[in-house]
Amino acid sequence: MKKQKIVLLFLGMALICICMAGCEKSERYEMAKASKDDMFPIYEQEDEELQEVSELQTLQDVYKSGYEFEEWQLKDIKEPGDILVLEDAFVISDRQADCVFKIDHSGNVIAQMGQTGNGAGEFLKPSALAAYNNEIYVLDQGNNRIQVLDEDLAYNGEIKLKDTKTEDPNYIPQNIAVNGEGVFVTGLSLENPVVDRYAEGMDEAVSNFIGSIDVYEGQVYCINSMVRYYDEENDSFGAVTAAPGWLVSVKEGEVEKLCEMPYGFNITAFLVDKKGILCVSGSGGAVYRLNEDGVYEETIFSLPELQDEETPQIEADDKENIYIVMPKAKKIYRCYK
Repeated sequence: MKKQKIVLLFLGMALICICMAGCEKSERYEMAKASKDDMFPIYEQEDEELQEVSELQTLQDVYKSGYEFEEWQLKDIKEPGDILVLEDAFVISDRQADCVFKIDHSGNVIAQMGQTGNGAGEFLKPSALAAYNNEIYVLDQGNNRIQVLDEDLAYNGEIKLKDTKTEDPNYIPQNIAVNGEGVFVTGLSLENPVVDRYAEGMDEAVSNFIGSIDVYEGQVYCINSMVRYYDEENDSFGAVTAAPGWLVSVKEGEVEKLCEMPYGFNITAFLVDKKGILCVSGSGGAVYRLNEDGVYEETIFSLPELQDEETPQIEADDKENIYIVMPKAKKIYRCYK
């Protein structure tokens, strides 16, 4: 009899363990739950905030900007990745040629640097560009690093990005921004999308972020293009573009929410200036002007091809000319008055 009680006791303990294993929540579930109070939370799949009507559907376009636009034909550039405006020239990365070009305002090549490879001054799909303290930062996407050049395109050094081969093999670095606090890098990932800051070491500046980044007057700004949600049935993460969007600033390790973006705009690139925000809307296939509070003001121009671009780039010069780089379409558009 005593033996039977012991057996029953072990059976009971086994059933409890099975129940606990079956009821245990996954790591992704716990991540989503823990993010509820974060700046950029992981939503539930059927969250009411993901069911709102996009403001694009009720948008009353105001074409008062006076901009004309044209495709900027540059015979030496095969697949532009980004454009950087310098005082007297432009720097353009070429993802197909694995080169960086410096050109004058007429489109003539002043200097070029790079070839295919992984050595110093060699590239695999160079893309996003940034400038700081008379140096040019090039996101060497295929080599998972940033190469630093001087303004004559001479090699100055490199910054190795985090190794995600085992933890997040689908991670793709996408955008960069540089100020006195370091080099900020956004990456596309459904498992762990963040903004990383590289200075003496590396730290996480913004968590759960999918979007683009910019620097204006030394301040780093971010706008999310979409949000993540947790799919409990499949225990997986997804992302949706018709979602709340925010302009935030990052300073000394603190992230501050500044204003809300128009719902559903899917802002895939932007820049901050003295007038407010110039942004590329993937969902709208257009470039819009928002004021400093994130309120729509006008349409700069519409271009349906922008709906197919995951990582377009936008830049402007001191004469308010606007340049839109479209890597997938292999085009650069120039907007002017």
